[in-house]
Amino acid sequence: MNDDLFIEPSTLMSKIDNINLKILDATFYLPDSGLIAEEEYKKKHIPNAIFFDINKIADPNNSLPHMIPSKDLFSKMMQNIGLNKDDEIIIYDNSPFLSSARAWFLFRYFGHDKIFIMQGGVKNWENNGGNITNGNVVLEKGNYIASAERKELVVNLDQMILASQNKENVILDARSRKRFLGEALEPRPNLPSGHIPNSQSLPSSDLINKDGYLKSKDEINQIFSNIKVNTNDKIIATCGSGVSACVISIALFCLGKKDIPIYDGSWTEWASSGQEIKTN
Repeated sequence: MNDDLFIEPSTLMSKIDNINLKILDATFYLPDSGLIAEEEYKKKHIPNAIFFDINKIADPNNSLPHMIPSKDLFSKMMQNIGLNKDDEIIIYDNSPFLSSARAWFLFRYFGHDKIFIMQGGVKNWENNGGNITNGNVVLEKGNYIASAERKELVVNLDQMILASQNKENVILDARSRKRFLGEALEPRPNLPSGHIPNSQSLPSSDLINKDGYLKSKDEINQIFSNIKVNTNDKIIATCGSGVSACVISIALFCLGKKDIPIYDGSWTEWASSGQEIKTN
């Protein structure tokens, strides 16, 4: 896998006392899971890990779930959880899918490069002899300032409508295949299921192994080959609400495709705004 991005628990253990290191728990669950990520974090997390709340680190003026906030607001949010502009950031999650990819995507969007993901979550940490703790970690306010706002990494509704119509882009949907086909209910009440016209199904779960690791480069290449997608195509990743789409983006990043955009509003915006829906 990509050693410039993913690390093992042993690497985190060797760095854990570094004053310029910040550990973020980016656990996230779907609304119908019955689990609350922050409560799970408080029960069990890596020592010194700060909870990175994907639901709250978002634009408060947008009714859609966890849309990307402004550069200034993201900076303030990161200051408030104790991050500094020179910090090295290691992210992990304890989710059934790689939700740490969403946190990774946000930091890249805002120009922070010193980001790593520890694969396998708390289970992998414990299996390698790592200590765990509970409660909440509160740090002094930091001086974090976002250095960029890479808007080319995000597609809005108008751009998505055009992409769906002109077929110049490959649109990959990271939700489950049953949701894509309209055979399973959406986790958000009253939202119809189905998919964006001219999109293809690539469930994020297909890209992750049983241990919560992103699959190897060879395996990822084979997955794209199986669905007849050339990684040199113009690809847009989408999902239910902009989280698991980042798993597709990070998988392609590991194959050298550094700047695959996501449709941040994703299915929640598409289906709730009266757009055409396909179910086959």
